[in-house]
Amino acid sequence: MGEDNSFIIAGPPPLQPIPDTSLGKLIYEKLLESLDKSDALVDAVTGQSLSYKEILAATCSLANSLIKSGYGRNTIVTICSENCKQFFIPVIAALYIGAVIAPINHNYTKTEMIHCLNISKPTVVFCSRQVCGKFIDLKKKLEFIDRIITIDGDSRVGEVESLDSLIKNCLRGSTSSYECPMAEVPIGEQVAFIMCSSGTTGLPKGVMITHLNVIAKFMQNNDPRYQNQQGGRCTFGVLPFYHSYGMFVSLNSIYRKIKIVVVKRFEENVFLSTIEKYRITSLSLVPPLAVFLAKSPLVKDYDLSSVTEVSCGAAPLSKNIEEILKNKLKIKSVRQAYGLTETTIGVVGMPLGCEKFGSSGKVLPYMLCKIRNPDTGESLGPNQIGELCFKGPVIMKGYYDNEQATRESFTPDGWLLTGDLAYYDNEEYFYVVDRLKELIKYKGFQVAPAELEALLLTNPKIRDAAVVGVPDENAGELPLAFVVTDSGAVLTEVEVKQFIEGRVSSPKRLRGGVIFTTAIPKNPSGKILRRELRQLLRKNKSKL
Repeated sequence: MGEDNSFIIAGPPPLQPIPDTSLGKLIYEKLLESLDKSDALVDAVTGQSLSYKEILAATCSLANSLIKSGYGRNTIVTICSENCKQFFIPVIAALYIGAVIAPINHNYTKTEMIHCLNISKPTVVFCSRQVCGKFIDLKKKLEFIDRIITIDGDSRVGEVESLDSLIKNCLRGSTSSYECPMAEVPIGEQVAFIMCSSGTTGLPKGVMITHLNVIAKFMQNNDPRYQNQQGGRCTFGVLPFYHSYGMFVSLNSIYRKIKIVVVKRFEENVFLSTIEKYRITSLSLVPPLAVFLAKSPLVKDYDLSSVTEVSCGAAPLSKNIEEILKNKLKIKSVRQAYGLTETTIGVVGMPLGCEKFGSSGKVLPYMLCKIRNPDTGESLGPNQIGELCFKGPVIMKGYYDNEQATRESFTPDGWLLTGDLAYYDNEEYFYVVDRLKELIKYKGFQVAPAELEALLLTNPKIRDAAVVGVPDENAGELPLAFVVTDSGAVLTEVEVKQFIEGRVSSPKRLRGGVIFTTAIPKNPSGKILRRELRQLLRKNKSKL
């Protein structure tokens, strides 16, 4: 059966057209307008800051330095660092010259990094001193890496250069701090970012986000029906900048002149004291942070009265936590949103002044949405559960160097298949209820069961294995493994957990536990029947 487009939900008519210019030029012109502004990025612990004027000078100098070194349009640049105030300097400079930014999680093991680096094959790596050693080793194995530049060092160490020295050297020979070689690019085709995202195959894929995708996202965030446009706001840079949520929320904050207070990582008292000290007004959260704010006894020891708005994404937030958080912070609402890396984050969001507990909101401007029966392609009307599908200018170009995965992610007539099950009510508010995809979401991070299953099967004592997510209020889901041991093999839960822990980054550890079983249920084609495993898990729990 062909595609059915009889039920299509459109976002409200846009209030402004999408600018026909590159993302780099858009940000450059906004920074030029902001030279009288003070702090743009502030380190929460040290209090050191970067002004908009300093960001403009540094990004222009770095862009010139990169051009002189022979880099330019389509050069692939990786950024790998914990959050810091310098993080966006190489990002913005790369956008000026039409280079492509491929962020990588700094917590990845070398094996995980090698896989991600082999997707994008970056020529230049910008990293923090914390992970510099990893890249020195990786450069010996990966011939495509040409240069390593630390973003938080102030001098060259051996073959590793520093961002600070590159900028200073370039400034010495410059007649103006703000001269910049701006690339002319076709914004709808030119890739700006290759973001890592996990698919059902288990290994990360490279999501191609174009200049148009991000500019359209900026325009959605400029819409007063959906986003507060008041000046003097201050937001919290606690979400990882390498992740699409942290990346695009923060870039948009720089564009909109919203001060960002940055922390390297989440620590309970630092998180709360930063809100109090810097009078944070806007919080962009993932459910584990929302749960912490709602339930932690530490909250009462801090003055959080500056917070006026809270948004939450990456995974659904329960009605209970939403209500507790709203009352505790004395705010009008906790606004949820829905999006993916493949949709340049949010495509559904709660309009200002509206409240529907449990709902992710309504379709955003510029976007089209439909609920599709995944088996028949039929479009479904209100209050019928099906797969969320989207069209519009924030939808990814595809997966980098992976035509098959790209084809499988779109219908023949161009709708992005999200893999998420949802419905909308009679007022066109959307509710996400489940996932077609088998990804586990741990604290907003995607954990692919197939990746862990493949690792488990490398253990000579394990004959078969399957991984599912166990619901957890604090983390969202915890990875749990069902394990079939080889005949005569002796294996404990602790040994299985340690085996995985030594091979993966923190979100992928088997925090949900290990259950030993005699067989993994599968269909005739060999696909694991996770539904039956979850039933088995419920039976297992009921016996406890």
